[in-house]
Amino acid sequence: MKQRILALALLVPLVLLEGCATSRSEVRLASPPPAAARAPDAKAPAVLIRSVKDERVFEQAPDEPSTPSLGFEGAAQATADIKARAIGRKRNSFGKALGDVLLQEGQTVGGVVRENLAAALTAAGYRVADEKTADPNALVVDVRIRKFWSWIQPGFWAITVAADIATDVDVSGASGPTTISAHVEDGRQIVTEGAWLETLGKALQAWRQDAEKKLPAPPH
Repeated sequence: MKQRILALALLVPLVLLEGCATSRSEVRLASPPPAAARAPDAKAPAVLIRSVKDERVFEQAPDEPSTPSLGFEGAAQATADIKARAIGRKRNSFGKALGDVLLQEGQTVGGVVRENLAAALTAAGYRVADEKTADPNALVVDVRIRKFWSWIQPGFWAITVAADIATDVDVSGASGPTTISAHVEDGRQIVTEGAWLETLGKALQAWRQDAEKKLPAPPH
């Protein structure tokens, strides 16, 4: 009897993971909450987010699930659009890589990072301007995305959903880039599309907080 119970306990995570594990899901990350994206002050110092470059490296069959990879056509044959929207890789209960998790069309990792950086800068007291409205004295920011990935790590009693975000941010006048990063882990019994969104949402919140702390404060 005990052996049957143990077998069922091991089987349930397998079923829950494999329901849609071989498919390619598309999800949409929510915009930063209003508290993190308050209305900018017209008199606040201006900042220009000049560029956001997605420099993540996808591997064909990495040993670590935290390394970006793609199913179906594989990383080598995937289009630039697929890579720009890829945020995670599904796995079964044995850790075998299967389907992908992408952002919906119209949303990219670069766009998400830009939006969240704008929210963090606004919360810090800046006025985010575009190239047409930025004055010559505006702070200029360039971003390189090194990590933006979520993955699952099957366990005996639960499944861990993890997310890493790491960026190098170059600010005009600074001696070198500032690394802004976040790492989040969530324990789950069921990995649904909502689990990916919730974990990455927490990682983005932590990333915004790190940005507010590390980027230069606006002059008074």
